[in-house]
Formats: sequence, structure tokens, C-alpha cells
Amino acid sequence: MKRAVFVVLLMLLAGPSAAAASPSPVSDWIETGKVEFHGMDGIYRSQGVASDGSSLFFSWNIGLIRTSVEDPSTAIVERPLTAIPRDLINSGHNHIGDIDVADGILYAPIEDGPGYAEPWVVLYDAKTLDPTGKRYLLPASLQRDGVPWIAVDQPRGVAYSMEWNDTGKLFVYRLSDFELVDTVTLSEPTPRIQGAKVFRGSLYASRDNGSEKSIVAIDPETGQVTHLFDRNTGDEYEAEGIGFIRRPTGTEMVATGIRQDTGLTEMRVYRIGGDVTAPVLGSVKFRKKKLRRGAKAVLTAKASEPVTVSARWLRCTGPRRKPCSRQKAAGKASTLSMDEGNSLNRFPTARLKPGSWRLRLTPTDRADIVGASRLATLKVLRKRR
Repeated sequence: MKRAVFVVLLMLLAGPSAAAASPSPVSDWIETGKVEFHGMDGIYRSQGVASDGSSLFFSWNIGLIRTSVEDPSTAIVERPLTAIPRDLINSGHNHIGDIDVADGILYAPIEDGPGYAEPWVVLYDAKTLDPTGKRYLLPASLQRDGVPWIAVDQPRGVAYSMEWNDTGKLFVYRLSDFELVDTVTLSEPTPRIQGAKVFRGSLYASRDNGSEKSIVAIDPETGQVTHLFDRNTGDEYEAEGIGFIRRPTGTEMVATGIRQDTGLTEMRVYRIGGDVTAPVLGSVKFRKKKLRRGAKAVLTAKASEPVTVSARWLRCTGPRRKPCSRQKAAGKASTLSMDEGNSLNRFPTARLKPGSWRLRLTPTDRADIVGASRLATLKVLRKRR
């Protein structure tokens, strides 16, 4: 008991431990395309951008627009002139920054420049773009030059923002009520961030520091800032928002920029490694097609590249002659990693009832591209008595 107390005292005297770092940010983003918006379409898409996987959301100074992911030029819902609630317009609020979306709610930061006395985050229904009635006033003593962007981190239950003329601080707000819960000191001052989003635990930010238009990553746990790449847009463009589109064909980073005094907004598209090819699983089969219940089933497979595989058992419930003509999912899916080339993988069978089974394997590569599922058939026999 004395030894345990002594250990606790040592831990207390040592002070707080360093924050655990987030996974390293993805650094090999390659530009794979560009979409241009002209005239009023460009103006209405000139600030923030966000996606929930099926829709794209754009903001400009006083408006919001929702489009499909496949056709960002055509608006499904438009609030180009009336997105800011009337009472906020009457009190001088005149600018919507980079937005974010989560669980059917669109989060919009709204400023009242040039005084910046009331930095609000206003919540909207993501389908209709109507205000939900919920809004949160952030501390003006921290957000001294407004609230240029808001980024939602659902796994951590928080949202992030910074000052535009950065003092080297990342502000962390509780997502449920936007109370400040932490302030993270950055490894270096990173001024003029125009927008940011969370992807795989890191905060990716679009920065316009005059002649430098770049994408940087911020570790929200440690504050480490990593320069990822220059956007090379040219001095005539102002870099704006950033977003991520997650879909089975892969994750895309999109970043917007407006050509000053022209109404031309462009949205550049980036992919991890420039990858557009789906992973392939081949030679998927069990070494033994019949096993006693409880034995390990050894699966052989060949992957075209390193992948994460979702494995799900399917119980065959069809007639005796064609037992796998009908299948029913059993239990939860498990995940495993496979390197490029041939691999051996072992699966327990203790929970499988005697009968015919199939294992469905679905590969996903590091660019989040989902490949075609493959099936391996196994017959589980009763244990010997």
C-alpha cells in the first residue's frame, strides 16, 4: 500500500503528461481536377465548403447553398441572400465564414465586422438550410477579429476555431453547448487561416498568407503544425474554404478560391496519392472447405495493394441442394489489414453453428476507395464427441 501511494505521489509531482499525438496527417495529396463557377454562381460559392457525402454546402458573405456532390454547379436549396437571421443582420452581422456539417446540422460562423463584438455559431437544418433556432455566442475576448471558420470533430465531441490574425492558439469548444473546454498552443503562429476541417483525427486548414496559398495540418491534441503543400493558385486568387467528400470511390479534399474582382470561384480537387483505382482482392478461398466447429479457418487472399478489409460472416439458409442461394448476416463485421500480395488470415469458428457459411470480404485502400467484395465458402461440421 505504501508503495502504491508513493507511485501516485511521484506521478502528481511529475505534473501533467504530454498530450498524446494524433495520427500523422496525410501528406501526399495530388490535384486531380478543378471545377469553375462563374458570375453569381461563383460569388455564391466564394467562402466556405463542406460535405456530408451526398451534398455539398457552400457559403458566401450572407448566403448558403446546397448542391449534390455530383453536380456542384446546380443548387438544390438556395438561401443566397437570406441565410443570416434577420435579427443578426439588424445588429450588423454581415459575413459567414467556412462552414461544417455533421449529423444533419450545418454549423455556420457569422461575424459582425469590422467591430467583431459578437462572434456567433448558428445551426441550420442541413436539408432545408433553415435555422434550427440554436445559436451560440463565442467569447469575443478570444475571437477578437471574428470567427472565420468552424470545424466539427464528432469523435472528440468538440469544435475548433481560431482568430484570423492568429496568436498561435487553437480554441476548443464543446460541441453540445460551445463552451470553451481547452486552448491548444500551436507549434508556430499560423495566421490567416480561411477554413479548416477534421480528417482522420487531424485538422486540415486552408491558409492565405498573402502570396502563400497553402494547406497545413494541425494536431488538435499537441498543436503541432505541418505544412503539407502549396496550392499554387497565383497571387490573383484568394484562398478560401476546405472540405472533404467521403464516398466509396474515395475521399476527395476540395479547396475553394476566388479570383479577386472577377466573380470566378474555382474548387480544386485532391486525392490521396492521386489514386483513382479501386483495390482488388483475388484468390480468396479457405485452405480447407470443411472444418470441425472450433477449429481455425485459414483464408488465403491476394491484395493488389495494402488494404483494410471488412470481414462479415453470412449464414447460408437456402435448401440443401443450394444452401447459399439465400444468406443471412450473422454477428458484427470485423476488420483486418492485408499487405500487397499473398496473405494468410485465420478466423475462429467456435461461434459458427454447423452448416454452410460464407465470409464476405470488402477491401478499402488508404485513399478510402472501396473495392468489390469477394466471398469464400466454408462448411462447418459438428464437433466429434
